[in-house]
Amino acid sequence: MEYFRKKIHKYILLGISVLSVFFAFPAYAHLKWFVESGQPAQAFSGNLVAYTSAWLLITLIVVLIGIVLDKLYPKISLAWEPKKIEPYATAIIGILLGTSLLINASQGGLFSVNINDVGSMHVTLLMLEGFIGLSLILGLAVRQAALLLVGLWLCVLYLSNTIDVLENTWVVGAALFLFFRGRTVLRYTHEDIFYSYDMTLSQAQAISFLRIFLGINLIILGFSEKIMYLQLGLHFLQEHPWNFMANLGVTWFTDELFVFSAGAVEIILGLFLVTGWVTRLTAVVLAGFFLTPPFFMGPEELVGHIPHLAMVVAVLVFGRGASLGDVFSTLNRKWNARDSHSAPLSSTKNT
Repeated sequence: MEYFRKKIHKYILLGISVLSVFFAFPAYAHLKWFVESGQPAQAFSGNLVAYTSAWLLITLIVVLIGIVLDKLYPKISLAWEPKKIEPYATAIIGILLGTSLLINASQGGLFSVNINDVGSMHVTLLMLEGFIGLSLILGLAVRQAALLLVGLWLCVLYLSNTIDVLENTWVVGAALFLFFRGRTVLRYTHEDIFYSYDMTLSQAQAISFLRIFLGINLIILGFSEKIMYLQLGLHFLQEHPWNFMANLGVTWFTDELFVFSAGAVEIILGLFLVTGWVTRLTAVVLAGFFLTPPFFMGPEELVGHIPHLAMVVAVLVFGRGASLGDVFSTLNRKWNARDSHSAPLSSTKNT
């Protein structure tokens, strides 16, 4: 009986994963990469209150299901720390992130192709982006490169459209992950920059930055590219008829409802990542619709999502990681240990 119960549960999880991928994969085509700016606004003809109410109810139901699944199958989210592959996983994430930055810099984009003009500083920032990308690929002072990456993101946030930059919040999470993990393999040089302060976190602690910032990124995209800017999705659907519900004969499932639903799905998945509920199941769904659009949209979609895929695979392999409370507690403990070690040295110098 126990054997059949486990079998049924596995089929339920598989079914949820397949259905989620099927309904969610259109959500993560980056609309701003494929729709020209300055498109005329289209009048909204749907019932926004009804759409919002329906998806708030669906979100509540999905969240409850996620919490139940997390209780029934704790392994879906629990952290896994295989010591032998952790350093190589960190190095691969850094290399893939560096590759993405280098490609974007060569194409004139900062973090993504739609941030392609920030004024007179644009060329300088592109050179800095390319330098950071090269440093991450070669393993050349990775922690310094991670700090520069955060600084670059803040500069672009100040100089460019705020929403466009916030849609690349994942950059901050990836930079923090690399900064606190460092790089001990596949590197060109040693990267410690504060010899008196050990800021290295465990894989489970550092992975939390990837998970949370990627989740925030998804929530922002769900609102900015879809729910709050439905005409962008409607223009996209005019060129790419992805509304499979209407094609299946569900005539009441309009393009407006499809775009709104795609944004809602993105927000739900982002919420699951931020909270750490059913982390690996969420990562499977995300991996599915990160990999599906390139078959329809071409290699640009795949290249643009290289770092996202790396982050999703890391979450899939290592789980949700530690809580932010544990992360900050560890950092605080390390900082206090640093102060206690430096105090005797300072008193010795004064004498």
